[in-house]
Amino acid sequence: MSGWICFLLALAISFVPDSIVLPRHRAPWRRSIRALSIHCLSVTNLFSLALLCTARPAFAALVAVSIVGLLAVVSNAKYASLREPFVFTDLSLFSQLFRHPRLYLPFLSAVEVLAMILGAGLFAGAFIASPALPGVPAVALLATSVACVLGGAVFSAALPLTLEPGEDQQHHGFFAVFVAYLLNGMRPAVVRRFRAALVAGPFSGKAAPVEQPDVILIQSESFFDARRLGDAIRPELLRHFDAARQSALQHGELRVPAWGANTMRTEFAVLTGLPESELGLARFYPYVFIRRPCASIAGWFRRAAYRTVAIHPYYADFFGRDRALPLMHFERFLDIRHFADASRAGPYVSDAAVADAILAELEAAGNEPAFVMAMTMENHGPLHLEKVAPGEGAQYHTRGDGAPWDDLTAYLRHLANADAMIGRLMEALRARKRSAILCFYGDHVPALPRVFQALGGMQTHSDYFIWRSDDGGESAPLRRDISAADLGQELVRRIQQVVPAGLSA
Repeated sequence: MSGWICFLLALAISFVPDSIVLPRHRAPWRRSIRALSIHCLSVTNLFSLALLCTARPAFAALVAVSIVGLLAVVSNAKYASLREPFVFTDLSLFSQLFRHPRLYLPFLSAVEVLAMILGAGLFAGAFIASPALPGVPAVALLATSVACVLGGAVFSAALPLTLEPGEDQQHHGFFAVFVAYLLNGMRPAVVRRFRAALVAGPFSGKAAPVEQPDVILIQSESFFDARRLGDAIRPELLRHFDAARQSALQHGELRVPAWGANTMRTEFAVLTGLPESELGLARFYPYVFIRRPCASIAGWFRRAAYRTVAIHPYYADFFGRDRALPLMHFERFLDIRHFADASRAGPYVSDAAVADAILAELEAAGNEPAFVMAMTMENHGPLHLEKVAPGEGAQYHTRGDGAPWDDLTAYLRHLANADAMIGRLMEALRARKRSAILCFYGDHVPALPRVFQALGGMQTHSDYFIWRSDDGGESAPLRRDISAADLGQELVRRIQQVVPAGLSA
């Protein structure tokens, strides 16, 4: 089969996997010239590079189509669990797939895994069976590849994008949007915009407070008030959370930039006070764009002579925290190594162990004020891999056993442990001589789409509260629903409110 025929077949067949990616293109056979050009140029580039490396046209065609197909399979798996298609920054997480397979591989169905295995076998067979060209025009293929990239970049810059991946995909097709995000995301202007937003962030110019209470900021994995799902959830499930809200300075629902995963988006929003609208394409994985010290709430506390400590009972390199958090002015970062002998709840370090670490850091600070941010891990999925005893769900909900209720049981079991952590910290902070502020929030709702559908509706908001140990409950708590980007600023505002009138830092 000639090279041209192989190329044309690859180009035509590449639209098949593209057409089945969720959410589907509203009119898959009617695309704008710009979107069509991005798709065709990208497939041409893949074919040219594969042909340059192998000199086998049929195999090069298979490579080009298979890459589109692989991205389509992975995107559908991600969308089924997280309601978001595969985006360009997910490529940087591929290494995490092999380091932490439990967090990713279980979301692929058996059919998808089988398809990948068969595809690998097909690759090997096709390479052996495909005849090689006697002479490959290397210079021409390399020039074609460069021209395709440059042309794709031009069309990508002109493609109207909302930066809502599902919406853009429905308008322009999956592969065109994926490539457009990738090429636009590599532009220096994206980095400049991101850095400018960090420099002008809300914590860059705030004055330090006169009073210096200890401050504990807890990002609770997958926490939200599950009782919003209806009467099936036991009302007493979150009694300590209820007590905290009743005596809180402020509480409410939290609008978060993530659903079911992508914790770092909410984490970044809270730490920097920057909404997604100011980040451009960096919004999908902001930590990867942090390359120099930047303004954050931790930096604000550092300027006020606080000790700043981050706690996350997982591997430090996950999401690049080991690089990003020091640049956000955390002096210390306690990761999984600190919890080698800590108790587990399921496969991960327990919330109780995280509470121990928080209180130990406060004691170690002595008379120095401390800002401790903890990102819990206990309630991290995949929840369907956890064991549930027959009848266990009855203490949390009224739906019984079996799918999907066993997943709900596993989730609520961990939610109850998060609630116990709240109660323990409130009791310990009240007993200390130093005043303290506890700010608690959920990074996103759990990835339980089947449970949400069965109980009548998709949930998107988490919850938060800001509580002070020596408030005494004299004032009624303020109910205010806010965004994650507002939470750190609300916390600072609450601390600054105790500054006597006329004083400034």
